[in-house]
Amino acid sequence: MEYRFPKWNSYALLSLIVLVFAAGLYAVAAAPTRPSMGSAIACSVIGACLMTLLVWGYLYARSFSIKIDAEGLTIATVFRARTIPYATIKQVVTVTALRGGTDAWLLDGSDAVIAKVDGGLVGFDRLLVSLGAVLQPHKALFYRRESFGPWEMQVAGDSYWAPYEAPKFARSSEHRLRYAMSIGCVIIAIAAALSWLADHGILPTH
Repeated sequence: MEYRFPKWNSYALLSLIVLVFAAGLYAVAAAPTRPSMGSAIACSVIGACLMTLLVWGYLYARSFSIKIDAEGLTIATVFRARTIPYATIKQVVTVTALRGGTDAWLLDGSDAVIAKVDGGLVGFDRLLVSLGAVLQPHKALFYRRESFGPWEMQVAGDSYWAPYEAPKFARSSEHRLRYAMSIGCVIIAIAAALSWLADHGILPTH
């Protein structure tokens, strides 16, 4: 069976592309004066980046698919399709976040990420069940976590989830997240301090 994103995703992106393009044409036609060369270049670069991002998102939503074959898990993207042998998949880690939804990651024996499975795919839960069936002979381990709840683990093909410690992949991701948040807090604190010093005349404002 083949798993894809809902069709409305690509339709919504296509509509957004048309709206952004029309808004750009209207802004150029309705401008009272001719913009300076610098402003024209800046707007062109921003518009081109935005359109490129939207077009890429549309193509990705239209072409991405995951299929469970006899040889392995086939993942098709915009430019290529690759087949992941089931024997190389040692872990399937599924995480549900309050605002980020549910996603799953496929890992090999060295805890390296092989592929990410987006929770927005139609039939995502059935996909995980099917993966459990085909990975049962390989004794792959399934981990899951619901929001801030405890981690659970089961061997592929089993029906019982047992409480378990977080997999190495999740622990590493949490460390990177804490590191990024720490850097962000330091940057915000520095910006706030500079603003306070400037407001009190301690730093020159010109």
